[in-house]
Amino acid sequence: MDAPAKGLLRITGIIYFIFVGITAMVSVLGITGSGLLESMRPARFVYAQAFQTHLLSMGTYCGRLIRCSICVENPYGFMPMFLYFLIAFALFRLIIAIMSWINSGSKERAALLGLLGKIDLWIVIPITAFTIFAIDGFSFIWFSILSYIPTIMLLRGSAQNDFRLGRADRAEARAAKVFLIPAFLGLTLVTYIPLASVFGLSLFDWRIPGAPVFGGFVNYIHLFTENFFFWPSIRVTIIYAFLTVVLGMFYSMVIALLLNRKMPGRSVFRTIFYLPFIIPVVASFTVWRLLYSWQGPINSIVNMFGGERTHFLNTDATIIPALAIIAVWASGNIIVIKMAGLGNVPRTYQEAAEVDGANAWQRFWNITIPCMTPIIFYNMLMSLVTHMQVFVPSMIMGQGGSAGRAVMQESYLFMTFIMYREGFMNSFMGRANAIAFIFFILVGFFTAVLFATSKSWLFYEGGDAR
Repeated sequence: MDAPAKGLLRITGIIYFIFVGITAMVSVLGITGSGLLESMRPARFVYAQAFQTHLLSMGTYCGRLIRCSICVENPYGFMPMFLYFLIAFALFRLIIAIMSWINSGSKERAALLGLLGKIDLWIVIPITAFTIFAIDGFSFIWFSILSYIPTIMLLRGSAQNDFRLGRADRAEARAAKVFLIPAFLGLTLVTYIPLASVFGLSLFDWRIPGAPVFGGFVNYIHLFTENFFFWPSIRVTIIYAFLTVVLGMFYSMVIALLLNRKMPGRSVFRTIFYLPFIIPVVASFTVWRLLYSWQGPINSIVNMFGGERTHFLNTDATIIPALAIIAVWASGNIIVIKMAGLGNVPRTYQEAAEVDGANAWQRFWNITIPCMTPIIFYNMLMSLVTHMQVFVPSMIMGQGGSAGRAVMQESYLFMTFIMYREGFMNSFMGRANAIAFIFFILVGFFTAVLFATSKSWLFYEGGDAR
């Protein structure tokens, strides 16, 4: 009996043959410099003028390392290397086309075709990212999009012909992988490639609008040894984030417990406590700036009880606590999430504890808190990442965006602001990218520590280890 996907694989082979011809034609026309179909061919690189001029200019870079005469003489620099890669890609797809046609009716070769399809997919995905980010005017994006058609058909056909043990599970897994392609592309295009670009740019001594010069780790050496604001920015960012997370977890839990009780006007109070979260951040910081001012209500209350007026927003000792209070006040989203978690604590546990004579504190500490640990962990993680990225207070409270203010208090020098100042105020883009990459490592470290320590205190009702 013929394999069920024989017809599909034969059509797939034909489509692969067509793509081989198209790829070879585009590559040969580009290498020879022909004007035929010029608007549909990759023209030149535009992803970061610096990379186009200095890193991707293979007339100097590739010429030194590989001594490729075609790259040295061609005015488009690195483009011939990409075109030769497409020729190699076309040869690989020619093999797939022949294999698909010959083995279209073979069930024994289905696994091999599936493997070729996976390899083809992992080649097409980087080509897609490259054509979107690096080629002028999206002139070659049609090639990447259409290249997925035979790949998906090959994966589908090989899955239908694969009758080995566990075929249904493998077919389902392959279908899942195919449908995950858009999500993976999104992560690649908006996360992985930009992150790699940040690290790459951090290796250049680049002050815009001038041209960058490759400097290796010179930016990192400058930050750790010469920049007087870098180490304070790390300290200020960590202190602010941890203080805000601790206060926010305590405040949100207390308010959630109070709002979870049956009382008149509970919906109104819930709205009141959630409202600060949706107020525009600039408006809320402006109001708090007035509250913290020398003649503001907070200083007036302190003075009423015999205390001295304080410049809350101009003294390093009070800046971080003052900003942390604002962030905690605006944590209405965490309150709502914890209220939902409190509503899902099993009532049977509470009733059993009451029967055993447990008081309110014992029920809260031994039942409510353990059942809430997954929600506490989620809120703690998201709050930590969010508050590590603090930026607005430096611009509004510290007047970081004001040209008339020459000196800022150290407590306003968060890492994100230092990054902004180095890149967009001082025009040192290489240093800004170095700070961004270090910041990524710092956030990743604290996130990893939180995940690692969570295993000892997270509780799941099912009892399964996570």
